[in-house]
Amino acid sequence: MGRDEQSDVSLTEIYDYLASKENKTLVDLLEEQCKKHGVSQRQLSQIIGIQRKSLQRILEGQAQKVDVLTLLKINQFLGLDLNEIIKLYVSGIPSESVNELELSRKSAFIVKHFDLEGLKKAGFIKSLIDFEEIEQRILSFFGLDNIYEYESESNNALFSRTKKSTHDKMMDFWVRSAYMQFQKVENPNEYDRDALLELITKIRPYTRQVENGLTTVVKALYNIGVTVIIQSYLTKTQVRGGTFIVNGKPCVVLTDLNKRYDTLWFTLLHELCHVLFDLETIKTTSYHLSGEPDIFLIEEEADQFARDYLLTPEKLGIVKPFIFSDGVVEEYAKLWRIHSSIIYGVYLKENENYYPKFRSYIEKSDKAVNRLKLSSWDEESIVKHAEKIKEILISK
Repeated sequence: MGRDEQSDVSLTEIYDYLASKENKTLVDLLEEQCKKHGVSQRQLSQIIGIQRKSLQRILEGQAQKVDVLTLLKINQFLGLDLNEIIKLYVSGIPSESVNELELSRKSAFIVKHFDLEGLKKAGFIKSLIDFEEIEQRILSFFGLDNIYEYESESNNALFSRTKKSTHDKMMDFWVRSAYMQFQKVENPNEYDRDALLELITKIRPYTRQVENGLTTVVKALYNIGVTVIIQSYLTKTQVRGGTFIVNGKPCVVLTDLNKRYDTLWFTLLHELCHVLFDLETIKTTSYHLSGEPDIFLIEEEADQFARDYLLTPEKLGIVKPFIFSDGVVEEYAKLWRIHSSIIYGVYLKENENYYPKFRSYIEKSDKAVNRLKLSSWDEESIVKHAEKIKEILISK
């Protein structure tokens, strides 16, 4: 058990102790010991090494604070376990002080589990120091009853309890947000791999329908047991998308990273490759994130799958000599039934320096993602947002 876990256990025991009215207070035990050994208050003050007035305030329950050294000295006289003396002391302090202790505990939990600067930059929170406001924002967003549910909600096996960097905290936040949406959507359809193989062969023409194409494909995927959502990119992460296993079914999350239309389709095909060929591996970790280091999966294969599906090397070779002629590129796009942004996108994967030249020819992702209710970090509740997504997915 780590140090953090030990602290949480001790504090929980203190609250349990306070809930029981049968337990004796520190003052009760001191008086019992004095009576048992015939020790007067004067003698006790000498034994403990504190002034009689200070001791009297302790015995009368008027001392609001006792320093650690005095508490240790008292413990020498009582001969108790250190945790016991702490619980006894806390049981005698005013209720407002106990409330302060709980507020401190919550604030410490928040700092340990959330990258506050990153979340403020993302627009999720407004303050870095108003911990009560931060707590309420988190509770509202995730639909939690108390802040400690954040650590166990969704599936505690997903997340490591080891010390995390700020990058890891942001990643956990992003993952939990996606996972809870998948849980709320709760796709009732069984996953059909054969149907997915057939559906993939029909996807390409829908890339030409900027406003409705992606929505149509995502709804078709939902009907064969693959849930797809789009979640905002989060600072300090490099996630393009991810594949999850939720309730035994594959789920895909896309991000609006770089705000490019071609990237949405490329990432979708990349993740569908993982759904087709890597589900057993992903089941061992519950999720896989594309764009982040992964020791279990070879990303190059999924990248190649998506690239070849959208535009084969042979077709790229045909259009490459005319890449600076947007009219010719569009004619080939019509012929191959894909959006011209995809041709430029595949070309730029091998020629990144030309991005400024072709930027104006690449469609933005806004129209496509807005139709699918892109989740953002200023949402009041990610759970309520998921309900809106489900309405879209099941609509005719």
